[in-house]
Amino acid sequence: MDLTQVPFVTIDGKDARDFDDAVYCRQGPDGFDLDVAIADVSRWVERDNALDDAARERGNSVYLPGHVVPMLPELLSNDLCSLNPGEVRFALVCRMKVTHQGKIDDYEFVEARIQSAGRLIYEEVSEFLEQPDSVLLDESLAVRESLMALETVSNQFLSQRRGAGSLQLEFSETDTSFDDDGRIESMASRPRLKAARLIEECMLAANVCAGQTLERSFSQAIYRCHDAPDRDAINMLREIFGMFGVTIDGGRVPNGESLSRALASAKQAEIPLSALQVLVLRSMKQAFYSPSRTPHYGLGFSTYTHFTSPIRRYPDLVVHRLLKIGLDKSKTPGSDYGEPDLAVIADHCSGTERRAEIAEREMMAWLKGQFMRQYVGNMFSGTVSGIAEFGAFVTLDDFSVEGMIHVSELGRGYFEFDERHMTLAAHRTGERVRLGDTMRVRVAGVQSEDGKIDFIRVSDEGDRAASSRSRKRNSSRQNQPRSRRRLAPRRRH
Repeated sequence: MDLTQVPFVTIDGKDARDFDDAVYCRQGPDGFDLDVAIADVSRWVERDNALDDAARERGNSVYLPGHVVPMLPELLSNDLCSLNPGEVRFALVCRMKVTHQGKIDDYEFVEARIQSAGRLIYEEVSEFLEQPDSVLLDESLAVRESLMALETVSNQFLSQRRGAGSLQLEFSETDTSFDDDGRIESMASRPRLKAARLIEECMLAANVCAGQTLERSFSQAIYRCHDAPDRDAINMLREIFGMFGVTIDGGRVPNGESLSRALASAKQAEIPLSALQVLVLRSMKQAFYSPSRTPHYGLGFSTYTHFTSPIRRYPDLVVHRLLKIGLDKSKTPGSDYGEPDLAVIADHCSGTERRAEIAEREMMAWLKGQFMRQYVGNMFSGTVSGIAEFGAFVTLDDFSVEGMIHVSELGRGYFEFDERHMTLAAHRTGERVRLGDTMRVRVAGVQSEDGKIDFIRVSDEGDRAASSRSRKRNSSRQNQPRSRRRLAPRRRH
């Protein structure tokens, strides 16, 4: 289909170089026509050739700070497949009919040629959406009208997701800039940009449509799944939320909407929200790929897959091929993926995704450690973001940096860990350290080899909080676990 006259635009971060999705929306009397165009990588990467084998082995691109290890050669990822502005590109387009209430009435997938009308960035689109009558965005009237319609339909999608049981977390984003040597130069937190939410909702909707199409067409495919938390994790959340006077309803295993309501209650009561959100996130299981469809707990979808990023994720490339098989009424026998092959791909790509996340996290921790070396001896305010037997983790207010205060540096008395309530309590003074507490800390040192940052608790005047007695009692760190792991690891959807 020739869609080159449709004013698609890409909306990405300012440093993005591969553009695998473009969007367009038109509002009419009966609702919205929403088009999500995704780069047609499968047109260039044939199944089971050397290029496909290499992409399958990598599983995904790895986005390290200041550096990308791409799944595909840059000739493809940044050029031939990338939806660069002004260039005619092949795309697989999800064309949706959406009601004014945000319900998808109908949809179809088509192979098309498109030509992006502009490469927009989150910041400028967000500014335009805040002040649509200004001249902040130098784009055509068609593009500006499309952006306004996209904001409206994405807000309706979000409302629909909330009603369906999606978990809503409100983390701020961190702007990190790097110097010429690849080291962190500055860090600052900001609320999530409107344009980023807009794109996320459009991609989620297209992924749901792709998953439903696969379910109708194939007995086995590639799905993105997420199991509900264990009952023990939910019970722990209920205990800790209860300490703040917040109830989690919804039975033995509440859905995401129940958890979102509890977080909203905490926010309304001015209880430290960030620490509770981190706790909820760490109680979640790891999302994974599977050849069999199971629900996605975190998003609240009964059917879900990954379709929107074939340049950087191999499962998306497989989904594109399956969708094309479904579109091709004259498909040849044996063109489908076999069930054993799909299971191997799903398991392998779940593993490469976790490997990439670990690499990104460890690299960023090392860079943050190097960044904080200049602040050794300085004092900061922070919030307790984690509790363990050997100490408390504190996230600084000025930077998105987390360090640890050993139990010997927390204050007067001997602190013991209460796993049930996730607190550290001092026998002699009765003081309790819990999630969300604010405190002043001094940067004591950085363990350069692994990027771990050590804090010392201080008073508002800068005096050391721990007494000589407590330090003597707890000064030996031989029993401190080397990994300094919390009760549960970080989870992503």
